[in-house]
Amino acid sequence: SVVPKMPTNLGLVGQDYWTVLWTGGRRHLSELHDAPLMNRLCRNFDKIYELENWLGTDVTNRWYTSPNGQVVTHPAVKQIEQMDAQNTAWLSLLGFTPSDRARLGLAEIRVANELDAYRQRKSNVVDAEVVPN
Repeated sequence: SVVPKMPTNLGLVGQDYWTVLWTGGRRHLSELHDAPLMNRLCRNFDKIYELENWLGTDVTNRWYTSPNGQVVTHPAVKQIEQMDAQNTAWLSLLGFTPSDRARLGLAEIRVANELDAYRQRKSNVVDAEVVPN
């Protein structure tokens, strides 16, 4: 199986991320070495989901007025932002962007398109020069 056995501590969102990330990273992830970090990452996605649900869809819940009258960001919003930043760092460590895969020495699989074909044709031009009229 491509997807390692799922940890029992994941919620529904974390389970979905576990499946998607292991499937997407099947060529470069190691179950032995990457599973602990992947577990933490997926648990973070669960926590973000729970906090966002707790805050609700009313954007006014994202701020509150302190006892001295100052409007401040709700601590849950700050926590979500911190977890998002941490998840981005962990996804990078696990090689989930093209630059990370290049840094890790992993081949990038590209789908050829018209721009690639054009670049190839242009690279075949040898000793081209502009001739004045």
